[in-house]
Amino acid sequence: MKARTLLLLCLSLNLLLGAALLLAQLRRPASAPAALALPPASRPAPVAKTEAPPPAPPPAAPAAAFTWRRIESADYPQYIANLRSVDCPEWLIRDIIVADIDDLYQGKSQSAPAYTPPWRGADHRRADIRGQAARKYALQAEKRSLVRELLGYEWDSQANEVWNQDITASLLLGFLPDAKASQIVALVSKYTEAVQEVREDANFILIDQDRVREQALYDGLLTDASSVLNPGEIDELQLRAQAQAFFLANDLHFDGVGISDAELHSLARLSKSVKDMVRSRFVDDRNVPAEEQDRRQTAFDRQVKILLGAERYADYQRAQDPGFRETLDFAQKNSLPEAMAVKVFEARKAAEVQAAQVQADHSLSPDEQTAALAVLKAATARSVSSLLGGAYHDYAGGPGRWLETLAAPASAPAQQ
Repeated sequence: MKARTLLLLCLSLNLLLGAALLLAQLRRPASAPAALALPPASRPAPVAKTEAPPPAPPPAAPAAAFTWRRIESADYPQYIANLRSVDCPEWLIRDIIVADIDDLYQGKSQSAPAYTPPWRGADHRRADIRGQAARKYALQAEKRSLVRELLGYEWDSQANEVWNQDITASLLLGFLPDAKASQIVALVSKYTEAVQEVREDANFILIDQDRVREQALYDGLLTDASSVLNPGEIDELQLRAQAQAFFLANDLHFDGVGISDAELHSLARLSKSVKDMVRSRFVDDRNVPAEEQDRRQTAFDRQVKILLGAERYADYQRAQDPGFRETLDFAQKNSLPEAMAVKVFEARKAAEVQAAQVQADHSLSPDEQTAALAVLKAATARSVSSLLGGAYHDYAGGPGRWLETLAAPASAPAQQ
């Protein structure tokens, strides 16, 4: 049994320590206090005793050796009571009981895979597979219900392992105590499986009735989460999850943008008007028309500009350009100021605009276009070199490869 070894070791150490203390007391020599010692001549004569001495007490029965059978029980409430009777810590009781339940339900779930003779067709095979999946989900639900009944809260050993090892979960839930974080991971796992069951039942072709079931599950998740977290923790968790998912899905960056944590929270809250990323994980919302999505995105961009102001909104737009992020990364690695990276990027954008104008000027012959582009490239290279100094050579061979595309004629494909 998992965790049994740890408990036995703790009990054995306690018994050994008690035995050592008792042995030390027995070996200590007995001596009378010096003030009570009398010289032989002054000692009184012994007095004869008329009463018989009291009988010696019977020897104490040896303590029964500790065995695990005194603790273990097939009845889980009794098992928990036995563990508490030997002062087993609550966290260890939880781990022992959950590990035992995991073993129990692992045996229940190890059934033969669904097999349908090939002549019965794909529909029958899919039905058998869905039936087996339904049985698996039912066992998972039964196991979670038993754990919750015994412990009084949601707990899943696999979810706890995810919390302790997954960096994404740590970033998302790092502000919570370990016990709360593990319970939230367990809840999310529980409702994710339930939503997956709904979608498998619908063969992933959802109708309004299926979305109603999904919404009910999402509401249940929020209700259960509110029994673990206080309102402030729920809000913080939702904003972290929203920011993490929305910024990643839309490839949003904030390199070179002076932005505070409070403003990032505000951006995450505003982004929910475009798409509630937490809810969309549980409730399918892919039927939103493209026109509505564009309207939401435009409104979000307008709110971001109001939040950041015109100047920092320009910085925000610049941060979305991978060319700027590459230049800023080069500057940081070479201990160059951020302002220099901005100037190099601005020189690049100005040169690219001029190159596009030359390439679009049909009044110039191909040779004239080539000559004009060569002059532009040389002038831009001098400008960038004066900004970067000794770092220019490394820049030209790395993120500065865009300089070569300035001299490319209109018919030639631009280098990536």
